[in-house]
Amino acid sequence: MTVLFVVILFAVLLAVETPIAFAVGIIAFAGLMITGIGNEAVSAQRVFAGMNSYGLLALPLFILAGNLLVAGGIIQRLVDFVDLLVGRVRAGLAYVNLLANLMMAGLSGSATADTAALGSVMTPMMKQRGYSPDFAAALTISGAIVAPILPPSIIMVIYAIPTKLSIGALFFAGILPGLLIVLLLAVYVALAAKRISPPVVATERRLSFARATLDAIPVLLAPVIIVGGVRGGVVTATEAAAVLVAYALFLNVVLYRSTDCKTLYKVLRESAITTATVMIVVGTSSLFAWFLAIENVPSAARALFTSMTDNPILFLVIVNIFLLVVGSFVDTVPAILIFVPILQPAAVAYGIDPIHFAIIVIVNLMVGLNTPPVGTNLFVISSVTGRPIGGIVRALLPLYVVKLLALAIITYVPFISLWLPRAAGLIP
Repeated sequence: MTVLFVVILFAVLLAVETPIAFAVGIIAFAGLMITGIGNEAVSAQRVFAGMNSYGLLALPLFILAGNLLVAGGIIQRLVDFVDLLVGRVRAGLAYVNLLANLMMAGLSGSATADTAALGSVMTPMMKQRGYSPDFAAALTISGAIVAPILPPSIIMVIYAIPTKLSIGALFFAGILPGLLIVLLLAVYVALAAKRISPPVVATERRLSFARATLDAIPVLLAPVIIVGGVRGGVVTATEAAAVLVAYALFLNVVLYRSTDCKTLYKVLRESAITTATVMIVVGTSSLFAWFLAIENVPSAARALFTSMTDNPILFLVIVNIFLLVVGSFVDTVPAILIFVPILQPAAVAYGIDPIHFAIIVIVNLMVGLNTPPVGTNLFVISSVTGRPIGGIVRALLPLYVVKLLALAIITYVPFISLWLPRAAGLIP
């Protein structure tokens, strides 16, 4: 009865548009008070305990590093470099869009940041060369979903908190799935090139290939520092975040000299606000997860799933459908902190590797970022480009099929997620 009351209360709070962080905290506190287990002091203690984690130190550092790299004009250097590589073939600028997204994913760790940054650069550029602006917007947000799948991923840092999984193992597990998504999107672009792309028109090159390469190489070294440092045992994932911040400052202030004091202050302010927002959600969701554990909800969920089927393949079908729906209505961070403590124990009971399951969850929720009615990236790209959401969604329809195909492959071929972390010695 307590859980039923909490579910009804949660629905009411969402209906009156209560911010998700406060809604989660209110229902957890109400549930604890009803059961007589918790009070104000206990609830406050659990909220702060949820935020008191060494692993979470990586969160503000990766946010700051990503914002520094975006603010420093890094995107234009990447776009110029990739445009010189593949921009002169049929549908070349669509490939540029995907490759720029891939490179930015190794820098920002945030799908929303990549959408905002690349949307303002790539969409006007593609429109100028004759592409449909709706297709340009749809392709941009489709490629942007790899940012939280590839390292450094802010979402993976958050996922590791309630599950106690290795952040480094999650980083390595996301590399091949992220590359697979970009590859399948590129295959779609190749197959649909004549329909989506205007004929190639020779344009004057703004930069020489050598100059564009020299400008891009220091930027491309950033993800190598993270992956190489963690793989070599030189730094932990949290320490790698601090190194990335120092490297981003070096690029912006010393090498490129693209960031002044005013811009740096703005970046620090935005990073602090973003971190505070996420940490409130982390704290209240930790209280909610504790309430669920006390009420034995994870065990009940595991029993429910096993009563429905004892087949792990069918279990993953059910979970994928559920998460695709959740991702369409709930933002990524609260979705992970609310549902993962319930779903992860059930997945382990079915013999599914927790690292593999983590990638399945994250890919599902990333697809949700591009799905109405509440897909965050849809609203971001619509705001950046000025295009109506309806037109972008229509252009997204074939790209949804591609992403669902990638999700199916990632779900049922665990090797894709587990090979690299095993090769790196991060999991047995």
